[in-house]
Amino acid sequence: MKIGKLGVVGGVLFLANVLPGCSAEGGAATDALKVSSPAFAEGAAIPQKYVCAKQEGQDVSPPLTWSGVPDSASELAIVVNDSDARGGSYIHWMVTGIPVSATSASEGQPPGQVLPGTNSKAAYAGPCPSGDAHRYQFIVYALRSPITPNGSAKAVHEQLKEAAITSGETVGTWKN
Repeated sequence: MKIGKLGVVGGVLFLANVLPGCSAEGGAATDALKVSSPAFAEGAAIPQKYVCAKQEGQDVSPPLTWSGVPDSASELAIVVNDSDARGGSYIHWMVTGIPVSATSASEGQPPGQVLPGTNSKAAYAGPCPSGDAHRYQFIVYALRSPITPNGSAKAVHEQLKEAAITSGETVGTWKN
């Protein structure tokens, strides 16, 4: 096997410099943002305060914090996705236009423009499943450039994924 002038190390360095922000999936880079919530631990139950009123919650968004935003990002976005919903996904919250200088979202305070999700309202819609426990992904995206949201919540989520340099998430669970 012939390596050539660059060699293995040189080739890897070349690719790392030529292909920043790329991943095997063609989306966000693997240098993920670090996302957490002071309201719940990774993989733990989301406190009842943050679930739907139907399940005696207050339907208020939990606080989130993040770090590791790349210098090349132009803005941030947040998506809350129920990955266990019927049909495979249900968007509970979408926020775009978040300044890259932001490092958190306060409880009940969207840090940017809230977009209507599949819940058809431009507001946070807390977990509200019946039956088995569901996992809720609180995803923060660092975007190359702002998007112009177009289409369904699923379509806009795909736009965000395509525009992302990187992303990170924390996951909470809820069962009624």
